[in-house]
Amino acid sequence: MLSPTLRHPLRAAAAVVVAVLAASTLAACGSSDEKSDSPGAAASGAWLDEAKAIADKAVVVPTEIAVKSLGAVKPAADMTVFFVGCDQSIPGCVAQVEGVRQATDALGYELKICDAKTDVASFQNCMSQAVNAKPDVIVNNARPAADAAESYAKAHSEDIPVIGQFTSEQPDAEKGNVVEVGNVCELEGQLLGSYVVAESKGKANVAIFADTVYGCNGQRAEGVKSALDKCETCEVTVDRFSAATAMTDLPPALQAKIQSKPNLNWIIGTPGFSGVLAADAVRQAGKADAIDVGTFDGDEPSLALVRKGDIIKVDVTSGVYENGWTVLDAALRLKAGQAIPNNIENPTQLLMTKESAPSSGTYEGAQDFREQFKALWGVS
Repeated sequence: MLSPTLRHPLRAAAAVVVAVLAASTLAACGSSDEKSDSPGAAASGAWLDEAKAIADKAVVVPTEIAVKSLGAVKPAADMTVFFVGCDQSIPGCVAQVEGVRQATDALGYELKICDAKTDVASFQNCMSQAVNAKPDVIVNNARPAADAAESYAKAHSEDIPVIGQFTSEQPDAEKGNVVEVGNVCELEGQLLGSYVVAESKGKANVAIFADTVYGCNGQRAEGVKSALDKCETCEVTVDRFSAATAMTDLPPALQAKIQSKPNLNWIIGTPGFSGVLAADAVRQAGKADAIDVGTFDGDEPSLALVRKGDIIKVDVTSGVYENGWTVLDAALRLKAGQAIPNNIENPTQLLMTKESAPSSGTYEGAQDFREQFKALWGVS
């Protein structure tokens, strides 16, 4: 079984370039100035009150799973789930596998796993394997259906339902995912953006760095920006990078941004490992007292800094194991022919700060989420 402890192998390998790079290097990373209003002397208004209210609510651990309102469902006697996972060197991707493993183990189901890594060819290979295995359900974690259109078409023709998990796509019963689990990426971004607005008292000067391989990261960036756009005295830029080449491309881009924006006071990185790289860049630049970092996914390297209030000040994640249990709940309802409103099921979220982060581990899900799912499924 994969360890529930989320450790990121990229952190140990991170090497941050300290020298200021040429502007062409930054441009290659896909930078765009999204807002240029200069922060004023004082910040106030309904937008600031709204940001504070959102942030205050988001730090409280939810007491109920989001799917409780769907009611009970009777599990099938047996089921085979084929899970096509995103790159298993990324802790958040490992967590999705572990959550589904816990849920299938609870019902004695068979789970097959394929690591789709970050390239299209690996994803296509995994999806082909999944369809040929003829499972009861296939789960695609984080990749667009169009990247494996042939396998999706074959799955549909053979009546094998595909559930999308954090794909950033809407359900498409004809060509894509029958059900989407984790349609919350933009919401996660809005929660983090609201916290930054509130924490900075409306004086945030923010650089967002978002991966382009997984669509969820782009939606998170949009969510952060939408919250910051409400702030009349904030500034924000958005830069793009590829998770596949982040170790070489991202550190110099971070340094270039830090050096080119002397008033920068926040960096937001998605997915989680980019937040760790951002913290390293800030430290190397000698800006630990001037620039804070926010990130996502609840990875242990990030949370170790959050708990100490050390550069990374906030991490937003959906329940890292609750996600997997939600996936299986959707699979059970599909198998039972039970309707799922809008064909979407979602886990809960938590905004973790020094005060609200778990003392150890990460945000696994709503209080007693495993027992709540078992109660819906009628198992002990």
